[in-house]
Amino acid sequence: MLILSWNVAAFSTTVQRIDKYYGDPSKRRKYPSAVIGDFFQRHNADICCIQETKMGLSLLESRNEPLRCAHVDGYESFWSCCVDSSKRGFNGVATYCKKGTVISADSRPLKDPILDDQGRCVMTDHGRFVLFNVYVPAGGGQPLSYKMKFLTALRRAMRNQRENHNKEVILVGDLNIAHTEKDVYWGSRCLAIDEICREVQDASSSQSLHKWKLDLSKTWPKIEEILETKQTISVTTTNPRTKEQFEKYRMAVQMDDKQIFLGNHEEKSDYCESNFDFTPCYYECSETGDQILSREENIAAVTTVAELMEKIGKISWDLDQQKSISSTDGIASRASPPRKWLDQIIEEDEMVDCFRHYYPNAQGRFTCWEQFKNKRYENRGGRIDYTLIDKSLLIHLQKGEVNSLRCGGCDGRYCQDPNSEAASLCAATANGRFQPVSFQGGGIIEASQKALDSQFGTSATTHIYTPPSFSDHIAVSVLLDDSVCSYSLELSEQDKSTKAAQPHKKVRNINTYFSAAGSASSKQQSVGKQPGAKTATANVLQTSVTKRKGQLSSKQEEISTKSTQPNSKKPRPINSFFSTATSSNKSESKRQETKTTKFVPQKAAAKKKGPMHAFLKSSRDDSKN
Repeated sequence: MLILSWNVAAFSTTVQRIDKYYGDPSKRRKYPSAVIGDFFQRHNADICCIQETKMGLSLLESRNEPLRCAHVDGYESFWSCCVDSSKRGFNGVATYCKKGTVISADSRPLKDPILDDQGRCVMTDHGRFVLFNVYVPAGGGQPLSYKMKFLTALRRAMRNQRENHNKEVILVGDLNIAHTEKDVYWGSRCLAIDEICREVQDASSSQSLHKWKLDLSKTWPKIEEILETKQTISVTTTNPRTKEQFEKYRMAVQMDDKQIFLGNHEEKSDYCESNFDFTPCYYECSETGDQILSREENIAAVTTVAELMEKIGKISWDLDQQKSISSTDGIASRASPPRKWLDQIIEEDEMVDCFRHYYPNAQGRFTCWEQFKNKRYENRGGRIDYTLIDKSLLIHLQKGEVNSLRCGGCDGRYCQDPNSEAASLCAATANGRFQPVSFQGGGIIEASQKALDSQFGTSATTHIYTPPSFSDHIAVSVLLDDSVCSYSLELSEQDKSTKAAQPHKKVRNINTYFSAAGSASSKQQSVGKQPGAKTATANVLQTSVTKRKGQLSSKQEEISTKSTQPNSKKPRPINSFFSTATSSNKSESKRQETKTTKFVPQKAAAKKKGPMHAFLKSSRDDSKN
């Protein structure tokens, strides 16, 4: 059984892309969603978990979703949509399961109205195990307290399934957490400045220390002094091709009566501030109200420290030295509450990070990049998409083929060491076949079919390098043996939670309106059966019967009168208008034939007699067929 998880960053765009490159025109009109099922099958996916669908509930209920993507032949789909009025059209998760593999679903499994309204989690029950498909809030879009509230509720829901329902748990999705330093681009790993300075102070001999540590310890006080003059400045940039102008922001400091710019152009001034703010940060726990440390003091990224050393300290670290510093002393933020949460579910709840289980030393294997900055083509990203299973399921976990770490079709150049950063860069770019977007405009460069097809391979627990034009994330997968789940399970379609998770099945066809009318009539007739209404209902019925008899008598008299007056107008059924029109046309045709012997072809006659005659003629022909 292969479970695939993928943040598509707007499913409507992704399915259109899939259809563009893999759609079959002969199927599109009658079976528009066939291409999605074919895509899943080509990836060998038994279960496919989608995050950030960005589809509203009304779109699914009205069956107006692109390519009828909720109705994929051979699969049941379950949705959790954002119903928060302030954020409709955002978030959203969906899980596609092969028919026969799922019992029920719950689109509101966190049991918190505020959190469940966001459409960030859907749970499916597969008999032995339950599967949580999640899109965890990102750090920038929401306050950290909200993200931790979500993660706490998620952990509680998973524990509830284990303890109260005797279920094993699988968790997949975009967790928006880079767990360890191996899951972060080397330049984004942090240096603990205070610890390095203490190490230098406590060292008995400077000869035992690296020179860069001595330089940093000596220069840091000056860096702190200069940073006190920092301010965010608004700047205008111009697109060299279109000449379009944009307002951006830069961080600037004053040194030796000169203004020095730091960092890159940013969309918001807050981004400039955060890159050079090394003060400690706290967040308020939503459950206890405690202030909890979220960032230590003087923790800075390797590349940021290198820039400060060069521009303020006049000491240059070349690229190789920066990489060396990152590999020996670079860390992930130790105070990060989301990272601690992930530590807890692995260590205390005994879950297994499936990718790291097989590839503990893989470098640069990221799942998300900043698309608009072309970071994928340099492999400057982070691993934030995961597949985690309960430890009890570990006996069912499978690696797949021996070299299931994909290398982008490098023809063996990097496959000798698929754990290397070079192999990861090759995989992310399909061996250079995916090309970056020009900053002068023009959009994503169309990739060759060979590059697009590099995403496909044999089933494995691995990363699936879907094209950058499909999403800024790639897919991740976990392979389990087939004994973990039956393929003959029956879906509880009448279960309330399951029905709510399938809004695309709520659409009423025309017959339901007639049955609804019949039900309403039945309800009206049954009103008299209600206690306390018997006498009143009997009186109403008696009055109705008397009135109806009077109407029938009047009708009979009217019919009798009309039968003795043959020239009076009788009510005609709608068909009589068509038959009369046809007879009239035939009579007219006969009169024309009497006046002239010229033969008029059938089509010409239809044209001569006008469009209505042709319409009636085609209607009769259709009825015969």
